[in-house]
Amino acid sequence: MPHYEQVRHAISARKHGLESIVDGIKDRKNGMLDENYEVEEKMIHRLNQIEAEAKDMISCCEQTENALRKEI
Repeated sequence: MPHYEQVRHAISARKHGLESIVDGIKDRKNGMLDENYEVEEKMIHRLNQIEAEAKDMISCCEQTENALRKEI
């Protein structure tokens, strides 16, 4: 039983870290200037990709947390 709690805690910490990454990406995108439009567009595209990957990992963490709750 303690092992499940450790895993849930680790998953929760990872999820929190990923949520912070998503928040940081949103702040970064909102703060970009129009100095170099082409570079900005490429950066925003890459940030969107990273954000999507982080959200997928958050979803995976949530699914794992839910599965562990059912096991306990």
